[in-house]
Amino acid sequence: MGTPQCRSEQRHRVVIFRDFEGREIRVVTDLMQVTAEQIAQMYKARWQIEVFFRWIKQHLNIPTLFGTTENAVYGQLFCALIVYVLHKWLFDAAQGTWPKHAILSFARFSRLFLLQNLPVEWLIQIQHVLLKRVSASMNQITYSG
Repeated sequence: MGTPQCRSEQRHRVVIFRDFEGREIRVVTDLMQVTAEQIAQMYKARWQIEVFFRWIKQHLNIPTLFGTTENAVYGQLFCALIVYVLHKWLFDAAQGTWPKHAILSFARFSRLFLLQNLPVEWLIQIQHVLLKRVSASMNQITYSG
């Protein structure tokens, strides 16, 4: 296997299987003691990891990881996930019965929110949501104490 100038002397095998859309996938491996079905499952599991990281880069706005240690990666991912969940909660809570001109998709809401350029209707609704949440929290503190 390889170019004529740089050929591998190690033995390899080609495993052929179909993905969920029926496309043929060919994988070259040097794992000889593993069945073709297991190779296909490994490939599919690895592909799910790639899909997960693509989602992270697109939705959590993490183009690169700042650290290389396991702890640094987990810390950055957890922080980004917390921000995403809070942001999504705020979007869902602020959505009301808007007129057609004021309806925003989550992607557009996120973009405008980060640019600090949300429409006034949204800013007012977000303020109401946050004030209602703070008020509910204060009532819980008052009744439990």
